[in-house]
Amino acid sequence: MANPTVMPTKLEEALTTIKDIFAKYAKECEKPDTLNIDELKKLFRSEIKMLNSESLDQFAEKIIANDKSNDIDFTEFMRILAALASCSKSGGGCQQTSKCGKP
Repeated sequence: MANPTVMPTKLEEALTTIKDIFAKYAKECEKPDTLNIDELKKLFRSEIKMLNSESLDQFAEKIIANDKSNDIDFTEFMRILAALASCSKSGGGCQQTSKCGKP
């Protein structure tokens, strides 16, 4: 249970923001707890600026193609963000051959 008198840390704020962003895009279609390909692409285009739209679309399509359920839940989304963070840390170039293509 959160203590209302303690200010959240930067990490706690970041996690809340990530959760809120996921929920914002996930609720647009039939399953409010997952992202389909259109929702994932829209989220990427709006919220991630380190890659161009074409690269993000290809990345989203590859993710969905490798996912048996054809949608992304929050845990899978966090893995994707971890892969993108690794790409960003290594210079921002997220190549198909890098680990970024394998969330």
